[in-house]
Amino acid sequence: MKALLTSGLLALLALQAAAQTSAPVFKSTCEDNWSDNRRQNFCETRDLTLAAPAAGQTLTIDGRQNGGISIRGWDGTDVRVRARVQSWGTSAAAAQEKVKAVQIKSSGNELKAEAGSDEDNWAVSYEVFVPRKTALALTTHNGGISIEGVQAPITFKAVNGGISLAGLGGDVRGTTENGGVQVRLTGNKWEGKGLDVTTTNGGITWRIPESYSAQLKTQTVHGGFSADYPITVTGKIGRGLDTKLGQGGPLVSVVTTNGGISLRRAE
Repeated sequence: MKALLTSGLLALLALQAAAQTSAPVFKSTCEDNWSDNRRQNFCETRDLTLAAPAAGQTLTIDGRQNGGISIRGWDGTDVRVRARVQSWGTSAAAAQEKVKAVQIKSSGNELKAEAGSDEDNWAVSYEVFVPRKTALALTTHNGGISIEGVQAPITFKAVNGGISLAGLGGDVRGTTENGGVQVRLTGNKWEGKGLDVTTTNGGITWRIPESYSAQLKTQTVHGGFSADYPITVTGKIGRGLDTKLGQGGPLVSVVTTNGGISLRRAE
């Protein structure tokens, strides 16, 4: 009887462990595929499973000319990818042929798409689940970047695309030229070196828990500032602030040149 109970307990623990790392659910689809009188569109999704980078190595993802990148941390040990590949052409057949020519390459901890020398009329966007301690280097040209639930060294650069950051930690640094920045802080402090993000043309939205501790810096050159958050500041806030929240801590900084700033309590 004791052996049976022990076997049953081990089986239950195994099921619980499997449930905690069950396969992530992708959200990206081709349901919003479109066509018009001048161009026909074709879209397909491709799912990949990659080995996670070893400690000290970085997962690099290149959205190239027209792709966005969405990253979410999960409790698994590998990297799960859904690539949304789409193209447009003068006919449905031409668009489909272009999609079939796109190759997703994933060697050397690098994820990117190629289709010969032709950079026009196709795009690949990535939805990626990574182990939470995965270091990242992300780039896009015409596409946004979203990162959630990762605590690691992260760098990113976008040219035309918004940035969404939620539940992060580590050393996070990035820029966008034309796009807003949304930041949702979680927990009660920043775990890691800090956050340093800039945008040239775009507003900033902060969502911060009321009990959060950090050194907060946020500023705009041309734009308004609004706050619904319990902050004690000496002097005038003006177009930004640099102040200690709670007990202080690592610097979390997002600044813009052209755009307003909204600072609110996280729900």
